[in-house]
Amino acid sequence: MNEEEETHELTYELIQRAAHGEKEALQEVLCIYEPYHNALVAAETTDADGKQRCELNEDWKVQVQMHLMKAIQEKWRELI
Repeated sequence: MNEEEETHELTYELIQRAAHGEKEALQEVLCIYEPYHNALVAAETTDADGKQRCELNEDWKVQVQMHLMKAIQEKWRELI
């Protein structure tokens, strides 16, 4: 299995590691939530040729990810 096909699970151990600031765990949590984040920041647009395209607003995605990181550090830590 290559890295692109690797699946991640949101386990209690992963939450503990992320809440304690472990960089790899935080990255893994971001990977788990990435499809949801992409759905939140996606918008359909129509180009000059009339073709519809789905575009991600990367600025919004970064903001959503930053809110998640803050919640992990502040709220998740309280829960564990």
